[in-house]
Amino acid sequence: MTSNQKIDALKQVSFSKFIQDDDLWYLLYACESVSLKAGNVLFAENSFKESMYIVLDGKLEVYKKNKHIAFVEIGGFFGEMSLLESKPRSASVRAVTDSVLLEIDKGNFSTYISSNSKVVWDILTTLSKRNREDLDAIDSGYGELLRSEEQYRKIVESISDLILQVDPNGIICFANQSASTFGYEPNELIGKPFSEIFDGEWDDKTKHNILTRRVGPRTTTNMEISLKVNPASNLHGLIWYLPFLVNTSGIWNVTQDVVMKKDAPKEFLGSLLVARNDKMDLAI
Repeated sequence: MTSNQKIDALKQVSFSKFIQDDDLWYLLYACESVSLKAGNVLFAENSFKESMYIVLDGKLEVYKKNKHIAFVEIGGFFGEMSLLESKPRSASVRAVTDSVLLEIDKGNFSTYISSNSKVVWDILTTLSKRNREDLDAIDSGYGELLRSEEQYRKIVESISDLILQVDPNGIICFANQSASTFGYEPNELIGKPFSEIFDGEWDDKTKHNILTRRVGPRTTTNMEISLKVNPASNLHGLIWYLPFLVNTSGIWNVTQDVVMKKDAPKEFLGSLLVARNDKMDLAI
C-alpha cells in the first residue's frame, strides 16, 4: 500500500474525524505497519504484546479456541485493552485475506489517541456497540464492563478526562480518579446525585441534555458545564467551581440499532459522561 492509501484507510476509522490530517500522518509514520498473508495468525491466545491495531486493508477474524467471534475490516480497530492491562491476549486473530495493519504501541497511543477526549469518547462508545459471544475476548465489550466495575476501571483510570456513570435516577455510580480535579476521591461521589455537583440551574432541559438517554448522532457533545469543587477539599476557598466540556450518551441493555427502533424491548441503564477541563484559568 502507498502512504496515501494508508491515510485514506485511517480516515475510515470512526475516531479519525477527531484527529487533524497532520496528526494522522504523524501517527502513520510513528507506528509500524504489519502485512499478513491470508491464513497468517497476527497473535494467538495467551500471547502478550501491548499494542492495538487498525485494519488498513483486508479482513481479519477474531476467534477463541476455534470459535468465531467477529470479523474486522478496513477502518476497524481492536486490541486496545492490551494497552491498559498487563495480561496475555484472551483471543486469537488471523488474516482471512491478505491484510495490512497499523500497530499502535503504548507510547503512540498516549501521544495521539488517549490525550484526545473526543477520540476517547468514540472508543468508549464503539466498545459499547460491540456484541461479543465471548465477553472476555480481546478487549471486553462495554456490556461486560457494565457488569464488571473492575474491568471498567482498568480502562477509564488510564484516561485523564473525567469519566462518570450515572444510573437512570441521576445518581453517580462510577467515577474515575480524575474526580480529584475538583477535589473528590471517586468513592466520595458514588451515591451522590449528579445535580449536587452541578453548578448552575438544574432545570428539565439541562437534565435532558446532560443525563441524556440518546445514542448515536443525537448524543450530547461539547456541552459547556461547571462542576462544584468539593467544599471539604483543600481546593475549596481557592476555587468554587471548574468549567468542563462534556460529551454524554445513554447506556442501554441492547445495541444502538435496537435502541433506535421505536417499539423494540429495551432497558435504559443510565448515562456515560466524559468531561474535559480545557480552560486552565481558575474560576474564583
